[in-house]
Amino acid sequence: MAEFGDTAPSPASTTQAGYAVPTKTKFKRIGLASFLCGIGACFSVALIGVILLFLAFQIADLFGNSAEVIFGESGLRQGIGMAVLMAAMNWYFGYFTVPAAAIVLALSLGRFPRRGITRPLPYYRWGAIWGAVLVGGTTGIASYFIPSEAKEAAALSAFLTGAAIGAVAGLICGAIFRGIVRPAEQVRQIQVDVF
Repeated sequence: MAEFGDTAPSPASTTQAGYAVPTKTKFKRIGLASFLCGIGACFSVALIGVILLFLAFQIADLFGNSAEVIFGESGLRQGIGMAVLMAAMNWYFGYFTVPAAAIVLALSLGRFPRRGITRPLPYYRWGAIWGAVLVGGTTGIASYFIPSEAKEAAALSAFLTGAAIGAVAGLICGAIFRGIVRPAEQVRQIQVDVF
């Protein structure tokens, strides 16, 4: 059926409705939280490594042995010792580890608020996963190139030890990220502003 008159849409119908959720929401403090989590990751890995070294030396002295007995000369114990030593010296490589951790956390945890993820469990879980991957990967790869008779076993134990250290540091970073960004409050504020 033919219509007569002005058929152009009115300006009111072309504008976005006032109650629609905006597609480009700006979340605050994600860059700051990622940078501070990178620094926190570097220091927490180093702190965990120093604590483990201290405990290893104390346990060795308690039983009247030297620390070489605990860390071993080859095999699994050499990998554990190498991972703990590399973790303790992590702050020496802060020029590399801080930006790497900040970029990884910005691209993983930093995307969660935009997706509406406000529960704490995914932040802790993915912080622990990325910490385990980053620290375990670097300690495992570096331990593989140490001259040893059983370098595969040393690399495996270094990877597992580094992954455990990185997972604990990742939990700390997840807590730091959530404390700075406060995703639940920001998502709630955006929803209130829209309505």
